[in-house]
Order: sequence, then C-alpha cells, then structure tokens
Amino acid sequence: MIDKQMVLDSMLKEIHAIKHLASKVPAGFENYRPGEKQRSMIELLRYLTYCGISGLKAGLSGNWEIGKSLAESASKLGLSEIPAALDRQASELKGLFASIAPDDFSRKMVQRPGQEALPLGRFILDSGFKYLPSYKMQLFLYLKQSGQQSLNSSNLWRGEDPKPN
Repeated sequence: MIDKQMVLDSMLKEIHAIKHLASKVPAGFENYRPGEKQRSMIELLRYLTYCGISGLKAGLSGNWEIGKSLAESASKLGLSEIPAALDRQASELKGLFASIAPDDFSRKMVQRPGQEALPLGRFILDSGFKYLPSYKMQLFLYLKQSGQQSLNSSNLWRGEDPKPN
C-alpha cells in the first residue's frame, strides 16, 4: 500500500526536477510564450513554486482562498528567485506532511467547495501530486521549444544532466 512518505518523496523528486529544469531557461527567454493564451515561461515557473502545496494547505486549513495569496506572492518572483521558492515549497511540503497522522490519509475527509468529499490521500493525489509532474512536462516542452534541444529524459524525469557516453 502507498503511504504518505512515498507520496511526499515523489512530490519532492518532482520539485527537484523542476528546479533543475528552471536552471536551463535560456537568457532572455523568461517571457517566452508558445501561444497568445498560454502562460509565459516565468508565469509557469511561478505557478510551479506553489502548485504542490496550494491545495494541501487549503484542504488542511479549510481556507480555500489561500491559493490566491500564494499566486500573488509568486507573481513577484524573478527567474533568479525561482530556485529558492521551490526550496521553500519543498520545505513547507515536508512540514505539511509531518502534520498528517497516518490514519488521516485514508480517514480525514476534504471537501473542495462545490465538489464531493474525498479522503485526504486521494485529495492530495488529485491535486499537487498530479500538478507537479504535469506542469513540469509543460516546462520541459517550453524549454525544448525555446532551443534547449540537448535536454532529454534524464533532465525531465531525474532532474539531472545526462551522463556522458
């Protein structure tokens, strides 16, 4: 059975890979936007600094407005501040998970406004756990589109440069 430590470790691995990919943004490409109605590179990176904790913080506290304040804080971040913001998210995620009792994962119910109640573990899987790898993939694709053709699956899935042959 999957436990909360496994979920946390997976989310932390995603944040590590996102931080690695953030270091690959070419100079001058922070405002790259593949399409008119898509996020820019920096907007995507800003979102990635809080999407893993936003839902969990809201679900544990019952404050469904928390995402707005996280988004507002992130909107001020420059590219050089993204790695530290990702580190803060990882640290905060560890603290949030430490506050969850083992039984809470399957027994504590969380209900988003207008949606069905879910066990906390399922709620986490359906929010930050999914958001981190999904938007990490989008970042990877933005980087490839911006000319970073040397990036490969090592960068995406392990958060490291490929080993030389």
